[in-house]
Amino acid sequence: MAWGIWAIITLVLLIAETLTVDFLFMMFAGGTIGAAITSAIAPDNLFLQIIVFSVISLLGVAFIRPWARRHVNDSSKGESNVYAMAGQVGHALTDIDTKAGRVKIGGDVWSAKTYGPAIAEGTTVVVQHVEGARAVVQPFHAQQAQYHPHY
Repeated sequence: MAWGIWAIITLVLLIAETLTVDFLFMMFAGGTIGAAITSAIAPDNLFLQIIVFSVISLLGVAFIRPWARRHVNDSSKGESNVYAMAGQVGHALTDIDTKAGRVKIGGDVWSAKTYGPAIAEGTTVVVQHVEGARAVVQPFHAQQAQYHPHY
């Protein structure tokens, strides 16, 4: 019957993992599954069950968790969302000045402005950064050739 207790602990850990998505509780859930299987084989040996739980959990935390965090949607590295737009190339749909303008970046149309001289409609631009919902752009020059157009 100890396998049932291990199974309940596994469910609790998996629920906790869905709330954190950090792969830590999942490693301990793997240990409880191992302990539940050990409990079915050796039901009277609690010490062995705890050893199996500990070994599987520690191996999971030491080896599987780092790999999973690197390969499964880790947004802690690099920039994402609007912050990743810096450096993208776009196309000015209207004249852009220090107050207003429209630019197409990728497949999206954004409000834009520039801190430099006004940019004429039709000019290729590069995003410097994003302020709120407005892209701050400057004209694209040949020395910025490392950027690839996304429009």
